[in-house]
Amino acid sequence: MEYSKLIAEWHKKAGEEGVDNPFSAFVFEYLAFIALLKTELHEGPLDRTSIQRLKQDRETREKYLKCIGNDRDLANCWENIKRELDSKPLSKNATSNGRFSETDLKWWNCSTLNLPTPNPRETEKRGVLKSISDWENMVEFWYSIRNNMFHGTKNPENERDQFLVERGYKTLNPLMDILVH
Repeated sequence: MEYSKLIAEWHKKAGEEGVDNPFSAFVFEYLAFIALLKTELHEGPLDRTSIQRLKQDRETREKYLKCIGNDRDLANCWENIKRELDSKPLSKNATSNGRFSETDLKWWNCSTLNLPTPNPRETEKRGVLKSISDWENMVEFWYSIRNNMFHGTKNPENERDQFLVERGYKTLNPLMDILVH
């Protein structure tokens, strides 16, 4: 089977899971997303390299932000995420078990391939969205949700975790629609 067909199948499976099972939907969507990123768009040895290259991808950024501008439900979803993160940013204290990698937080507000030392943007608040057009932190939001889920720090019975994962899926899905088609 061609990898592109498998990616399309994962994306389709995510849509079938949808809001009935947002954790499964996000997992399938994220698998499609990272596979597409690493095999077709921004190949790199590490997921982090591909993620940082996506943050720098102006064409994809413009297509996605246009999609947000044309889809009121998607814009509302990002507004809700922004409000939630404004009130309680993703941080080492924001997950259900109190764990979040400080290393991961360093990548918020950063689109370079390597973290600058010292990071001139380190004084900026991390774990939040500045606006619903904050592309680099949107990408980081998806990656953070992935890391939390895959490392066991997202609890399907925790209301906030449900909110973040469901919205992670709802906001990643339109990007995958753009990238797969």
